[in-house]
Amino acid sequence: MEIQTLIKPLITLGISLLLALAINVVLKILIRKAEKTKTKIDDIILHAIGKPLYILVIVAGIYYAIHQTPYLADLINTYDDGYKYRHLILTIFVTWIVATLVKSIIKEYGYEIAARTEGDMDDRLVALADMSVTYIIWFIGIIVALSGLGYEITPFITGMGIAGLALALAAQNLLMNVFGGVTITLDQLYKVGERVEMGGVYGDIYEIKPRYTKIKTLNNTIVTIPNAKVINEQIINYSMPDTTVRVKIPVGVAYGTDPKKVDEILIEIADKTPLVLKEPEPSVRFIECASSSQNFELIVWVNHYDDRHPVIDHVFREIFLRFKKEGIEIPFNQMDVHIKKDLN
Repeated sequence: MEIQTLIKPLITLGISLLLALAINVVLKILIRKAEKTKTKIDDIILHAIGKPLYILVIVAGIYYAIHQTPYLADLINTYDDGYKYRHLILTIFVTWIVATLVKSIIKEYGYEIAARTEGDMDDRLVALADMSVTYIIWFIGIIVALSGLGYEITPFITGMGIAGLALALAAQNLLMNVFGGVTITLDQLYKVGERVEMGGVYGDIYEIKPRYTKIKTLNNTIVTIPNAKVINEQIINYSMPDTTVRVKIPVGVAYGTDPKKVDEILIEIADKTPLVLKEPEPSVRFIECASSSQNFELIVWVNHYDDRHPVIDHVFREIFLRFKKEGIEIPFNQMDVHIKKDLN
């Protein structure tokens, strides 16, 4: 192979690299200017076309350089008669840009528009679109690309259906988790940042993915739960319909204690406890005559679920001091054994 024959493809490759660098510099300048504007659409468009366009120019340079290289040109022309594979390249990069653009628009505008409406169905549809739009656009792009190469699409779609069935059987757990994620999104069982309790895990929703949900516990640890398991668990959402929650505090006293006296002390403690709401008013229930104690339940309301533990701590400390002062015994489990004497 003579060196002269390589000059033209090398020039083509060099021009594509220089052009790609120039495009990259221009796009960075445009992005900085777009960040100063009020609208977001220019930022979205520039970020969507930036990287794909940069790579497309390089790939196009390599493609045409190969077509200009002796021996390689003859070899590739056997399979790329009429430059039909350039349609494949263009289709792939257009699909990349469209998928990135649509997903960015949904993230920037879809959630914002849905938040302005009263119903929650649009919020669910936007979340579902955000989760699935990329896969749909890429599937359509691949179909169009194969069609441009002359492939018959019907057998391909049929084969995809059979392959999809085989894949579904082989990846049941994965698909169950994905469908679980769709269910969570559509039914809005919880959102990021909300306090929940499920499957014995108590904490804040940290991240919701198509296959799993991450919960950040109060111990600052992350627990990952598969979505298939989530939709089969009982879920307690402390953030809905609002953050106000009722707190039940169990109290046991010894037999012989006047229940009215217990009521008065507990209500007085509740009224003086910080963070306890005045409305609904605190109340006391006599719930059980147990084997060793009379059991009561102090019921108070707090404005936020994070106030539960401070309130419980304060109330128990005050109960200990007041009961000690009033001479009310806090019982412990005990059993009285009576021995019957045999007179014979």
